[in-house]
Amino acid sequence: MSKLVIFRIEAGNFEQGFPVNLEIRDTGKLCVPEVTGFLVGAPNVPARYTEWQQAYYAWGEDANCRWWGRSNSVNNQVNPENSLRQIQVPPQTNSNYSSGNSGDQAKTAALNLEKDFNDWLDHSSLEDIKETLLHTVRSDETVRFIVQTNNLELQKLPWKLWRLLGKWYGDSEVALSTRKAPEKGSLRLPVKILVILGNDENIDIKTDWNILQKRLSTAKLTLLKKPRSEEVREQLKNIHWDVVFFAGHSSTEPGGTDARIWINEQEYLSPQQLKTALRTAVKHGLKLAIFNSCDGLGLARQLENLQIPHIIVMREPIHDEVAQKFLDYFLTSFAEGASLHEAVGEARDQLRLIENQSPNASWLPVIFQNPEESPLLYPRKELLSELVENSSTNSKTKQKIKKYTWWGIGAIALITLAFVIYKIIDLSKDSTLAPGISLGEEILSQNSTPEKQAGVKAFKDKNYSVAITNFKASLQKNPNDPEARIYLNNAKVANNKETIKIAVSVPFGGNQTIAEEILRGVAEVQDEINRDIGINGKSLQVVIANDNNDSTRAEEVARKFVKDTTLQAVVGHNSSNASIAAAPIYKQGKLVMVSPTSFANNLQESSYIFRMVPQITFFAAQLSNGLGRAISNPKVAVCVDTDVSPDQEDFRTQFKYVVSAYKGHNIELSCDLSESNFNPNTIVEVIRKNNVNSLMIAPYVNNLPKAIGIFKALQENQSPMKLFGSPTLYTEQTIKLGGRSVEGLTLSVPYYPDEREKNSFRELWKTELNTWRSPLAKDATKAIVTGLEQLLKQPQPNRQELDNILRNPNFKVKGVTGEFNFDKNVGERKFMFQPKRTDALIQIQSGKFVKIE
Repeated sequence: MSKLVIFRIEAGNFEQGFPVNLEIRDTGKLCVPEVTGFLVGAPNVPARYTEWQQAYYAWGEDANCRWWGRSNSVNNQVNPENSLRQIQVPPQTNSNYSSGNSGDQAKTAALNLEKDFNDWLDHSSLEDIKETLLHTVRSDETVRFIVQTNNLELQKLPWKLWRLLGKWYGDSEVALSTRKAPEKGSLRLPVKILVILGNDENIDIKTDWNILQKRLSTAKLTLLKKPRSEEVREQLKNIHWDVVFFAGHSSTEPGGTDARIWINEQEYLSPQQLKTALRTAVKHGLKLAIFNSCDGLGLARQLENLQIPHIIVMREPIHDEVAQKFLDYFLTSFAEGASLHEAVGEARDQLRLIENQSPNASWLPVIFQNPEESPLLYPRKELLSELVENSSTNSKTKQKIKKYTWWGIGAIALITLAFVIYKIIDLSKDSTLAPGISLGEEILSQNSTPEKQAGVKAFKDKNYSVAITNFKASLQKNPNDPEARIYLNNAKVANNKETIKIAVSVPFGGNQTIAEEILRGVAEVQDEINRDIGINGKSLQVVIANDNNDSTRAEEVARKFVKDTTLQAVVGHNSSNASIAAAPIYKQGKLVMVSPTSFANNLQESSYIFRMVPQITFFAAQLSNGLGRAISNPKVAVCVDTDVSPDQEDFRTQFKYVVSAYKGHNIELSCDLSESNFNPNTIVEVIRKNNVNSLMIAPYVNNLPKAIGIFKALQENQSPMKLFGSPTLYTEQTIKLGGRSVEGLTLSVPYYPDEREKNSFRELWKTELNTWRSPLAKDATKAIVTGLEQLLKQPQPNRQELDNILRNPNFKVKGVTGEFNFDKNVGERKFMFQPKRTDALIQIQSGKFVKIE
């Protein structure tokens, strides 16, 4: 049983908008409580439909193309009392449709309608509806969609073209309905079909009869050819029909409230005129009415009022050949076991192949149905039961059945074994099965709530709707938790067929604050991508790993990531020692790594390794220049954490060189902050003995608390001096731990956000943007996403090609820090030579980071 999704629109108009309710059912029962949304006013949408309709009619009337045959447009003289009217072309609001390019004009008008239709839906307040739908109905589930409304303008729209449904449920049909009625049940054998071939002037409807006979050879077909009206009524009332089929001329009245079918050259009938007969037919078991004729929305509305369970009509006038192709494709699929929705969908796909000759042919078929009905199937005898029945008179056949049965069991066993072996092999590649790597199954940070724990458990159990609820509740309590936000985003799209994965590696164990700063940048991009249409239609999932800024652990993580073929790229690592250790593994595995935060001079590669920040020596030079301008004859105590990270030695060397150029003096301090018995007072004593006037500290990121301990020790010993530091100290942790002891601390940093960016960050995370890591991580992720957008356009995309895309000189990323690309030779973001530099000197003033240069 497929799920049923109903968008119920009971009131409103295109001027003021429409309230809309979402109802999702499984086996007839509600899966989740109803949710509501609002379609904003958009008078341009019905206007666009009218423009397309006019262009489509102009194409049909073009002498250079074949006019659709099944409208009520006939030229012979007939009884005036029953005259067959010319087709009603909508009032012209734009008459610029020339015969020379009418087909192109119809296609252009269709594109305009599709764009405005989707823009309207995208800008409407449907967040709760979209979220509930995506979390309740998996993209690989069979699902039927129904738009239930009485609004004529809404019924005209091509709901099948809604991007949301096409993205996640591409093969599913969208039916229309006006009301619910009691279920009438399924078709039964033998299927009895009343075939009415009406007025055939200028059209070929004999082909329809041939198709019916060919595709439904087991059905009981009764033909009425150009019948009299009384004959039609008698047949409907006196014989129990399963299906009624009509081919001929038809039309909807201009107001859309009534319709007509021409049953012969002299007579037409409307559903109102057939009301009594059709109600009797429904009572006797009529399940389906097919009108393979023109302009049938009015027919469908009236027939549904008579509680016919399933109806197929054509939205607008239809080309004779298109009508025949639709019938052939539809009946072929329906008779072979596809449901009504599936068969219409398959026929619609086939019609797309002829749209160069008949514009928007695939738009024309429309299903009306009672929402209470189960999926309609064409009944067939089971092949196995037929074989068993025949075998009762043939012992040899019995032996064959037994033999084939054992063969079948053996084949199933082999297939099952192969599948199990495949899954074992496949699962070994899944990086998230390893401890410390998670898509949502494990909490890696120390930032937790009971709701987050419940969300992780539900995610692990693949109960994604429960996971979403709990992750949301956790974020209500703790909105600045990026791990929970990424897990929430992952859960939201976990059931989607079309997803794409990247990974991020951060130091949760080494430095929780720094890890979360990086994750916030990644989470913001994931939010933006998944709110829009994804990366070329694919939603983004992010795998998180904890490497603790440890080189051995970083190597382990890199090996897991390289082995996981679902991952397309990696944001990370944080520290230079972790990135340098992991880089050869990524390079050998041909998996792109983009580090947003690693400074080491030797992190330069000609393939697969990229970084967002320049070499650390750039910041050392910038900082020492600032110091030289601020202090005459500077005497600087230099505390650099050299034994842990390779970039620190580069920083010290460059800093000392520039200070010397300002005729300053450098006092080397023994400053191994990684020592377990490190004592900041020892550093303070050396500083006092040497009578220095400034201090520069460049700590390894995991040793930030010890570096701040030196500042605090200076304050306690009342040793005022100018304070300077490396970019590592630009973090909320410095202000929180340092307090007044870090007032006046000057830092050289790769990026300082403006007020607009700070406000946006504060609104989302409910905390201050006191770091360069979040924006640079955001731009690292943007670079990967931009590259993937280009990669997915290739005929056979593979992740190895992403490196070539990122190194292409024409590759550009519009990041929060400005537009950038990468140096193709070393993989470094082109930073120093930008017209507008994003680096800055900042200082802590009154407990805030302030830009001073």
